[in-house]
Amino acid sequence: MSATKYPLGLCHLGFLEIAPPGLIDLAAAAGFDAVSLRTRPVSPGAIAYPLTEPAVAVATRDRLAATGLQLWQVEIVTVDRHTDVRALQPFLEAGAGLGAHALVATGDDEPGPLAEKLDALGELAAAHGMSVDLEFMRFRRLATLASALAVVRAVGRANLRVLVDTLHLARAGGAPRELVGVPAGMIGGVQLADAPAVAPPPDRLATEAREGRLLPGDGALPLSGLLRALPSSVPLSAEVPLAAAYGVLDAPTRARRIHDATRQLIETTFGD
Repeated sequence: MSATKYPLGLCHLGFLEIAPPGLIDLAAAAGFDAVSLRTRPVSPGAIAYPLTEPAVAVATRDRLAATGLQLWQVEIVTVDRHTDVRALQPFLEAGAGLGAHALVATGDDEPGPLAEKLDALGELAAAHGMSVDLEFMRFRRLATLASALAVVRAVGRANLRVLVDTLHLARAGGAPRELVGVPAGMIGGVQLADAPAVAPPPDRLATEAREGRLLPGDGALPLSGLLRALPSSVPLSAEVPLAAAYGVLDAPTRARRIHDATRQLIETTFGD
């Protein structure tokens, strides 16, 4: 497929100091086509911008309309056996009201309880016209691509899909060949970032994911091979928090560098 046919999204991680309306303007100025927004905290007290707050929702809707950007995902829900799915109704309503395609969830439980909760979450999301993109992370109990695909297959909902983050795939010991033959409908999207070949110690994996990624092409991950292994319809986003490796850069510079490096990866892989 031609590289120009791949729209590219920008993830909120790496720009969490910027509220959704500002992130949308930043992404548009850098050349992105879509955004994913952090509207629920990854942990208690962490930064998030609830779209349930009317002023945030109105300003976000205005900037999406003005820029023409899409809202691909709202994030993030950590799912375990204690998750109250019904309590997520306002989160889903707010995202759907802004045209969000999907919500991002992570799994932190055994397969059985996790599948039960994800089935309920998928049902609720479907009522709002949304999908659930399930992200595996080496430092969560749902740690690998294989385990995420197994849960998605066990649940059997068309709107429950796997979200592949290139850093998490690598740190879980995964490789592009694992994606060959996976049906397009089972992959909700790919978050692109590079990293060194050697992983940090296990207790530093979460810190690396949140602060220590590299621009595509600056690390050693087989990103082109991964892109070639994907179905052509899978949405591609850049999730590249740059703090650890690139020093102090202002947000517009970071966004442009992330866009340009990621677009160069796509063009190098597929050509024009």
